[in-house]
Amino acid sequence: MRELLAKKASRANSFEVVLLVGNSRKKYQELVSIIQENTSPFSEKAAWAMNHCFENGTGFFDDYFKEFTEILSDKNYSDSIKRNVIKVFQFKEIPEEHQGSVINSCFELVIKKDTAIAVKAFSLGVLENMVKLYPELTNELVACIEDLLPNASSGLKNRGQHILRRLKK
Repeated sequence: MRELLAKKASRANSFEVVLLVGNSRKKYQELVSIIQENTSPFSEKAAWAMNHCFENGTGFFDDYFKEFTEILSDKNYSDSIKRNVIKVFQFKEIPEEHQGSVINSCFELVIKKDTAIAVKAFSLGVLENMVKLYPELTNELVACIEDLLPNASSGLKNRGQHILRRLKK
């Protein structure tokens, strides 16, 4: 797997990793271990492949919520790795024991000035989903988005405004 991850970053090479992982729990564990090592560029490419495994309907993402939740809260991981984890979190039902940590991490990532735009956007998506479970977070999310909008990129403004509209219904 490392040989594939050592290749140039491309969608085609990422899908080679997806094919290698297939439905093998052992290979998926290896992929997650490489992400956790946090060694550039292997971990970033492994996180991208993990995201493609999820999109492809393969992999065992649900078995690693604890590990992925810890990655989100760890300031030593790159936005590239966090982006791929949060992107998947948007589409998953997060286990109750990890919800508090995920909510805190997402708010921190949205508020932090130097967080990548995509990480902020995906974090807002996760937070919108969490508000459905915890309506008491609505005001905090609305305030967070309203603070973000004046200096946000057009894409982030668009996402924030759409979320605000849905929250105010």
